[in-house]
Amino acid sequence: MSGAVRERRPLASVVYDGLVVLAALVTCAAAAWSFLGTDAPGRWGELALCLVVGFPLMQLLTRFPFAINTKHAGIEVQFDIGVLVFLLCFARPATAALAWCLCVVPTNLLQRKSWVSRVYNAGIGVLFMPVALAVLHALGTSGTVEGRARAVAVRMDPGELLAVALAVVAVFVVDVGVSAVSVAVQERTSVKDELLHSGAGLAMGTSVAVGGLGYLGALVYEHLEPWAALLLVIPMVVTMVATRAMRQTRDVARRSEALFEAATALHTQGRRADLARALQKHARMVAGTPAAMVRSVGPSEDEIGVPVVAGDGVVLYITAPRRRDPNQRASDEKALEALASVGEAAFFRVSASEEMHGLARRDVVTGLPNRLQFSERLATELDRARDGGRLDRLVVLYLDLDGFKGVNDRFGHDAGDELLRLVGSRLRDTLRGGSTVARLGGDEFAVLLPDCPDVEGLCRRVLVALRVEVRMRGHVLRVQGSIGLSRARPGDDVGTLLRNADTAMYRAKVTGKNRWVEFRPELLEEEIARLQVIEDLQQAPAEAFVVHYQPIVDLQGAGAGAVGAPVVGLEALVRWRRDRGGTVEPLVGPEEFIGLAERSGTVVGIGDSVLRQVARDAPHIQRSAGRRLDLMVNVSPVQLRHPDFTERVAAAVRQTGASGCRLHLEMTESVMIDDDVVDRLRDLAETGAQLTIDDFGTGFSSLGYLRHRPFSSFKIDRSFVRDIATEPTARALVEGMVKMGQALGLTIVAEGVEHVEQAEILRAMGCQLAQGHLYCRPVPVDEIADVLGTAVLPQLSA
Repeated sequence: MSGAVRERRPLASVVYDGLVVLAALVTCAAAAWSFLGTDAPGRWGELALCLVVGFPLMQLLTRFPFAINTKHAGIEVQFDIGVLVFLLCFARPATAALAWCLCVVPTNLLQRKSWVSRVYNAGIGVLFMPVALAVLHALGTSGTVEGRARAVAVRMDPGELLAVALAVVAVFVVDVGVSAVSVAVQERTSVKDELLHSGAGLAMGTSVAVGGLGYLGALVYEHLEPWAALLLVIPMVVTMVATRAMRQTRDVARRSEALFEAATALHTQGRRADLARALQKHARMVAGTPAAMVRSVGPSEDEIGVPVVAGDGVVLYITAPRRRDPNQRASDEKALEALASVGEAAFFRVSASEEMHGLARRDVVTGLPNRLQFSERLATELDRARDGGRLDRLVVLYLDLDGFKGVNDRFGHDAGDELLRLVGSRLRDTLRGGSTVARLGGDEFAVLLPDCPDVEGLCRRVLVALRVEVRMRGHVLRVQGSIGLSRARPGDDVGTLLRNADTAMYRAKVTGKNRWVEFRPELLEEEIARLQVIEDLQQAPAEAFVVHYQPIVDLQGAGAGAVGAPVVGLEALVRWRRDRGGTVEPLVGPEEFIGLAERSGTVVGIGDSVLRQVARDAPHIQRSAGRRLDLMVNVSPVQLRHPDFTERVAAAVRQTGASGCRLHLEMTESVMIDDDVVDRLRDLAETGAQLTIDDFGTGFSSLGYLRHRPFSSFKIDRSFVRDIATEPTARALVEGMVKMGQALGLTIVAEGVEHVEQAEILRAMGCQLAQGHLYCRPVPVDEIADVLGTAVLPQLSA
């Protein structure tokens, strides 16, 4: 908010006041023409005498105005009517008319009010003369005094006194009526409301009394000694004192009423602009002048002003004309200070409301619109696209960062937030021209383009914007993104467009990431199938998940690595016996449902079921082996964060230990680098469980983490083992992992061994353990005895 917070006057108000001023100018011109058109002797001296007497009296009487409107003081009655009556009784009509114009115009223009008020008051004051002349002429009060024509002959009869009183009433009615229309048009109120005020009758009676003083002054001048005019001082002083007392009383009432109304009205405003306008309205009521204003510029030397803190570093000022009377000026300042306090409280409430409203519609991390605001804009643009016949050009993108979770896990949420802000900024800079970029939650963003003619070019630009390379704590992180795109079609709503774009984005992620996919109806069918899998997982009983075991052999044991390798452990691998409406399908492997189980949270229950089954199978396994074996169970990061997980592991450790087996927990590298679960890892190690890193080398491998985490072994991922016989690079990497593990005193297990040559190479490197189809595929527990009875031979894999 800047600049003056003043209301623009309605055009009708400007036109109306302009017509009043124009009528006054015509009156002044007519008065001057009439005066100059006569050749009456002594007219210039008479005019000078009128000005000498009338102008000081005018200056005095206008200091005691009477406000008949206690709301905004838009209608004031100035008791200069006495000067008008005196001039009509004292001088020729032409001279009196010109003298009146020459007195009333400068008097009003010199007042400390706004120029609009000064010019209007001067204009309406000029019009008093023709109104009074018309009434007096109609009632026949004219005559000659000492051979000179007068509008009032001063005959001292009741009829003439009544005519003067009626002329004063007519002037009062014109003054109040014309002013009421002006105020009503400006303030957008009704004329009736502006006219019906309790002070109108009192003001009219006072005007008649003051007009009578003007008639009495003319009587004294014509029929008594000049010194007798001093007798008029007493009623004049009494009238002015009484007027001032009444004004002060009404000022107090007006301020109290205005402050009470302001305290109620200001707290009903919901926007800053409305609040500023309401504050200006009540400032006029409190200060008793339409010249009061709310603006960003402080008061001038001719004004008083009080600052109002409007929030966001904005300071406004309530200003009003400075009164000559120090007591009145002090009262105005105190009243404005009280109003400023009310205004500051109202601005604080509006600021808090706007802030809360903004927080509800804006993402606090990136400053982008959130899902709520994005949905509102999308709904608006959908309606516009339908009306404009361009639905096929409205495009929604659903964006997801690939690898963002690893950044959060490795460097913490502060680093993740920094990355989100960087991505949001890049998207804003890339997409302009009416587009909307929003963060929907997590690492998901959305883009709305109301009119997109080149979808392919758009997606290419967005993919480039999502490729972020940033240095954090000495590491260079490279993040990219996947994009799902949906075009608006007839019948689509906000939810449909977002769902379709989300479905396409999911397909982009599962088909390789760092790409964009446009929604097709068949994608929705696949998503429905995935949701059906999740629903079936949620409804599946614990016995639907069975455990198969794959042997882990000792490469360095008796015999060669591929001949007669003894079994030293078993990895528990879960299978799902899915029930589809009474039809039991073949067992489903973990690669087909574990990801969806983690997505839906059902992995916690599945993991608990596997842990219990392994603990129950341990005695049978021990009896079949006749020796101690290591039982390895995979653990999801979701399980690891469950509050009861440590207690459940401790119970399984006790049960497997009682049978002579040792429990290992396998987990991916992401948990190894997550500072939030360090204490949980230590707690798990204290239960007696051995901790193993699964798929080592595919994530954030770090020697430092291996040194400071309670892991006893790690598994080399099958992607490295697969190529060690054909690619020197893969072989060198595996050999480096083996040497590193040996240096740290960790046990190394090679996964995915399928060929004899691979086993021989691993044995030569010094790798202790291996598992894979070369030795045995996963088998149910009732077949494990056949595997454990002898050393595992390669032909068992056939």
